[in-house]
Amino acid sequence: MGHESSVVARGVTDVYEHKFFPPPVYEGAIQRSALMAQLQQESTLRLIVVQAPAGHGKSTLLQQMKSAAESQMALTAWLTLDEADNDMRRLAGHLQGLILRLGGSDELASSGDVDGDIGRRRLNDWLIRRLVQLERRVDLFIDEFQTLNRKPVLAVFRDLLQHLPETVTIYIGSRAMPEIGLARLVVNHQALVLRAQDLRFTATEVQQFFAESKDLQVSADEIDAIFRRTEGWPAAVQLFRLGLGSTSVRRSLADLNAGRPGELAEYLADNVLALQPPRIQEFLLRTSMLSRLSAELCDHVTGWQDSQSILLYLERSGLFLRSLDSDLRWFKYHTLFSSFMTEQLREQDAEAVIAIHRAAAQWFYAHEQFEEAMHHAVAARDHSFAADILNQWANSLIPDALLTTVERWSDRLPLEQIERRPDLAVKIAWALTFMRRNQKLRPIIDIPMRLGAEADIRKTTSGDVVNVMLAVAHDDLRLSFDILDRIPVSDQSPEGFWAFELGAAANVAAYRAQIAGNYDAAREFLGLARAYGTTGSSAFSGGYTVALAGINCLAQGRLAEALERFRSGFSEQRPDLDESMASGSLVSCYIWTLYEANRLDAAESMFKQFHDVISDAVLLDFLAVAYIAMARIQIAQGRTAVALQVLDECEDIGHGAGWPRLVRIGGWERVRLALLDGDIERAKTLASRLPQGGQPDFAEGWMTFSESQEAHGIGALRLAIHDGQAVEALERIGVELSRAHADGRVHREIKLLVLEACAHASRNSDNLALRSLHRALQLARPGGYVRSIIDEGDVVVRLLQQIHATVQDADPAAQQQRTFVETLLRAAGAGIEPGTRGAFGDGGFQPLEPLTEREKEMLVYLGNGVSNKEMAAKLFVSENTVKFHLKNIYSKLAVNSRLQAINAARQMGLL
Repeated sequence: MGHESSVVARGVTDVYEHKFFPPPVYEGAIQRSALMAQLQQESTLRLIVVQAPAGHGKSTLLQQMKSAAESQMALTAWLTLDEADNDMRRLAGHLQGLILRLGGSDELASSGDVDGDIGRRRLNDWLIRRLVQLERRVDLFIDEFQTLNRKPVLAVFRDLLQHLPETVTIYIGSRAMPEIGLARLVVNHQALVLRAQDLRFTATEVQQFFAESKDLQVSADEIDAIFRRTEGWPAAVQLFRLGLGSTSVRRSLADLNAGRPGELAEYLADNVLALQPPRIQEFLLRTSMLSRLSAELCDHVTGWQDSQSILLYLERSGLFLRSLDSDLRWFKYHTLFSSFMTEQLREQDAEAVIAIHRAAAQWFYAHEQFEEAMHHAVAARDHSFAADILNQWANSLIPDALLTTVERWSDRLPLEQIERRPDLAVKIAWALTFMRRNQKLRPIIDIPMRLGAEADIRKTTSGDVVNVMLAVAHDDLRLSFDILDRIPVSDQSPEGFWAFELGAAANVAAYRAQIAGNYDAAREFLGLARAYGTTGSSAFSGGYTVALAGINCLAQGRLAEALERFRSGFSEQRPDLDESMASGSLVSCYIWTLYEANRLDAAESMFKQFHDVISDAVLLDFLAVAYIAMARIQIAQGRTAVALQVLDECEDIGHGAGWPRLVRIGGWERVRLALLDGDIERAKTLASRLPQGGQPDFAEGWMTFSESQEAHGIGALRLAIHDGQAVEALERIGVELSRAHADGRVHREIKLLVLEACAHASRNSDNLALRSLHRALQLARPGGYVRSIIDEGDVVVRLLQQIHATVQDADPAAQQQRTFVETLLRAAGAGIEPGTRGAFGDGGFQPLEPLTEREKEMLVYLGNGVSNKEMAAKLFVSENTVKFHLKNIYSKLAVNSRLQAINAARQMGLL
């Protein structure tokens, strides 16, 4: 059938073949030789933007540039965007398809699992890597760019242009100026913008255009009059060519005051339409509002049976219709002409316009092309049908993480239509909840509430489950867990959307089990969540499952396993392609785990890369661990001011979201910083000002994972130790240690033992302090926990140095402990006490190989907080050269992060 050729791939989202098909070359089209010559002389250009209103020949110019590039043996590919590409996952699918249409696409596609590969890196990393692999000049053409308006989507192109290989040039056609960082590129002579005045035909081009139409017998005076009347506007010139068969059109050439070009276009289009046979006129009018045309669709809306022959006739005649595929099965009218014809029909018969939109909606719906079905149903003002379409479509949109699409179309539905469909309200609430659109949720939220109260579980959808997530999103965990108790999570055989919902409920059940310290139950619920997610074909809520599974491992002392789970889940869940809470949760927990393992550069890079996803679309506990990790990374790098800015942003999010608990978590981190600075009075003042309220009403011993390691419980103990209340602190630590040990909270046990060591040390009981720290090291070493130990500052460093001095060389187990202590001291930027042997040597830090003068210079820059980009500018080298030198420096110093390199530089006396 005709619709089948339109869709070329189904996976993350539908990818449509017609979007990769450039406009065909038409006989008689004017070659824009002067414009193309200008562009070809600009060898430094990486971006060319053709920006003008409809009818200025943007697509034609791009098509000619594409043909010229191919004649010069360049690889080319074309993509026409539309409004649906504002959904990140759909855009990613089409950009992937664009790259795979370059020469050798089969080889590229077979070189590995594309979906998995793109999930292991950000979308732009994948695109750039593929482009570099081609080792050829590549010209990419992207039309209708004005349809993109979401900042995260535009950021994809902004980032891509910043790292575009020198062999690649991107051409963009747009009616509006793209917000992709053009100013910087233009100033650097990397981009050129062609505007409407640049696209107008010259007098010579107009003469050439009519010289190709010998059958019209146009005089030189008439051509001159056409040029002056149209001001070289390509669409009007083309309309003149089509309309000169009309006596009135020729006569109008004598009147140079007959209206502006826009008014002239309407006059000409009216005459062009009048020149066509009545049946063609009727066909044009009755199909003009279709977003795309095929013979089968046109037959359906007109009631005719010969639409294919008419479409071919119109395409050959140049009547503003172009083909969208090589088989001539799908077509599209030029926007300017279709808008005029639709207005003509609306003036003649407004009801006919509505009827045609409704018929088109029905046809697209029957062929499961829901995007266009929604477009026509809304245009027909048939909101009831549109709501039914979205209700069915959302069953796949939400599990596939196409949440922006749900939001975009639900915004166009009257609230009463959603109220009549509580199951649709549930699905919309899911999308808005995951995207944290709290304001839009308010009128929707009561509908699934009513469904949850009135309806039993129907194995299709339930208001209870979305209300569980709503309560979690608002940090009302007690309410969330009370509602959860009404849902039969286990022993179910769900299908479709109900499977997706039960998967989400199982994730929350696992979250509750973790809070209770029941990790075995959490593991079982996570297994259910994975099974339900597979049944429900959920592409993104698995991010929660991976995040919670990793936290399960981290809490129980299996840090290496947690890192592997996050690494694997990161490649599968593709957090770079959706902006939901689920992906933000996965990334946040990964950052926290990387921080604990002292992989500071990787954690910082990930936070910066996914900052918007974390800050805009993540749940409280997940957001808290990411922000606390990022603040501590800045402290470790000596950037206290930046750390305070991170905490400011964290607390601002807490205030804006109505999360006093998040504000309190950030506040306790400020208390910690004051204590590390030795400012006990400031620490006490900060603690006294922390907001009250919002604390979950949990059973004794229950705690969220973000507060297991920090916040009030740990923070209050730390403050008491520094404030001379070590005895009281030790009593509380003893109780908490027993509880943590019983629950299997190894990560918390490590932190409590370190605090116990600090408390004993504050009382000058070093033997007891060393015993507590030894116990912490025994728990931490197998998993490689680092930051939970060294984050307590100088007291712990001094104790570690004492432990290192007492380790006996002959005992293999003791040597493992010694090596681990050396790792901790190195991570803390500390040396070993004089008179002891170790990795740092007796005379300060010594590199494995001597550093060059350039490498020493770069180390000094590192210590002063200079970025790679700034360093490249100062040294007059490329950023890649800087990265190459840094890699060598890290190797010579036997370190793996900026912080460790800076610490080594200090010990070498360079800083």
